[in-house]
Amino acid sequence: MVRPGAANRNPWRADVLGPPQTADSVRPVEGRAVGPPGSSEAPHIGWGVPDAAVAFLLSLLAASIAETPFLTHGKLPQSSQVPASLAALAVQTTTAVVYLSFAARRGVGSLRADFGLRLSPKDSGWFLVGLGLAFMAGIGLTPIVDAGNLDRSGQSSQSVVRVFQSAHGSQAALFIVAVLVVAPLGEELLFRGALLRALMRRTNPTAAVAISALVFALVHVALDPGAGFAVPALFLLGLVSGDRALKTGDLSESFLLHAGFNLLAVLQILL
Repeated sequence: MVRPGAANRNPWRADVLGPPQTADSVRPVEGRAVGPPGSSEAPHIGWGVPDAAVAFLLSLLAASIAETPFLTHGKLPQSSQVPASLAALAVQTTTAVVYLSFAARRGVGSLRADFGLRLSPKDSGWFLVGLGLAFMAGIGLTPIVDAGNLDRSGQSSQSVVRVFQSAHGSQAALFIVAVLVVAPLGEELLFRGALLRALMRRTNPTAAVAISALVFALVHVALDPGAGFAVPALFLLGLVSGDRALKTGDLSESFLLHAGFNLLAVLQILL
């Protein structure tokens, strides 16, 4: 039974503090359904790391398909880069959410219960924490950026930044929403929701947070080699977001932290 009060804030705390577990040995935890009424039997969790990988790959495929209508003779014209990027990001995130919604049917049964999808206005302060974290990470990356002349080389800057710089008017407004809301939603659900929780059933909390953070950082580089210089900052974001997701049992703080982290890039472009 779901108990009232603060215990509902952390539906997986009992799992993460215990020894590594398999999907068949997940113990009853606070704030989660645990089987039929009156039963102490833990639910069978049938989703895991493979589902996080499938959600990611399917979302990439869907994003590529979404960009197809914008292609001209197999290439993406400069004038179509912004709408194509917006469409791809929206479809990519939607695909991940839809797949994980179905995957949750093999668990407790919902994105909130299985993956911690939740947003609370009480956690809004973490948005500013994310902005501060991005600022400190930016200071740390300054020597790397200066050494490689990355801020002046179009080939070395992140592709999303280059596209954003060409957006104007309503497209710029939509791009801000995409960067601050859509991207953090999909990435937190995938990396701190599905992947981190799946890893928690295979290893200890420290390793699970570190592995999910590393995957999060390297995926950005794999998709955009120009973002390689940002790996330390992305890894730091993954560590802090993973720690908050682990300690709170949901994605509210990690989502707001991620959104605040992305805000610095938006402000740098706008200002």
